[in-house]
Amino acid sequence: MTHPRELWENTPFHGQEYPFYIFRIPIRGVRRGQEILGLHWHEHFEILVMVRGRAVFHIESQPYEARPGDVLLVPAGGLHVGYSLEDQDVEFMAFVFNGSMLESAARDTLHARLLGAHVAGRARFPVRIADGEGNGEFARDCIAKAVEEFKEKRRGYELAIKSYLYLLFVNLSREHVPARKAEELAAEYSRGSERFKPLIRYVEDKYREKITVEEAARLVNLSPFHFCKLFKKLTGRTFVEYVNRHRMNEAEKLLRDTDLSVTEIADRVGCGNPNYFTKLFKQHKGITPSQARADP
Repeated sequence: MTHPRELWENTPFHGQEYPFYIFRIPIRGVRRGQEILGLHWHEHFEILVMVRGRAVFHIESQPYEARPGDVLLVPAGGLHVGYSLEDQDVEFMAFVFNGSMLESAARDTLHARLLGAHVAGRARFPVRIADGEGNGEFARDCIAKAVEEFKEKRRGYELAIKSYLYLLFVNLSREHVPARKAEELAAEYSRGSERFKPLIRYVEDKYREKITVEEAARLVNLSPFHFCKLFKKLTGRTFVEYVNRHRMNEAEKLLRDTDLSVTEIADRVGCGNPNYFTKLFKQHKGITPSQARADP
């Protein structure tokens, strides 16, 4: 489904390596029917957790009432809006993350079976996970631990949050996807990802060189339009983002394992301009190249 561009929200993420952010939204003196979450969409998953008050969230045109403890899972790209159901104070949390947080190695068949189709947006879990129903307690526990990690920001908290997301999605898959359906989804996902394996190997070998979207599309026999659409559905990233992420991963290794200057490393990974390289590295890693080199 395509939604109006003017309703698109540009979410401020922690970084492209770990694209997530957690918002806590308290609103005092809300009137019944008042909008508490503006109509918008984004290319990411969003978990809404009701903390205080009662509200109704319309997600992809379907209304879902939420009480304290209820969890709503907004699918990637889903248009959503929220309204208060009473005169009250309202508080909820919004945990926004890109599907690339749940990506895995290309040959991970178990990942494909349990999560692949859901991450790619071709299958969906139930939106509402009510307090006290089914796996609601487990879901809230995973989210609560992720929120705690986000608050405290201890070393490696990004990886801990990613782990809790994996636990949450695996549990949802166990609870809501029958084994036969999981196999069907895995087969469909694998057919799509198999097509891109030669391209992934090409990027790994040629990332130092300029690789255009048109060249990449030709490698997999797709038009540039359909290539971009399918690549993002499978990986959670645009092709340019994927190439740049691989370049920055290689740059990080060079910064920590060699004495090459930043300028030399920028050239080696295909970013000839050192200033652009520094900007790109910080965008993906959250720190500058010099900080990465100083970090033991």
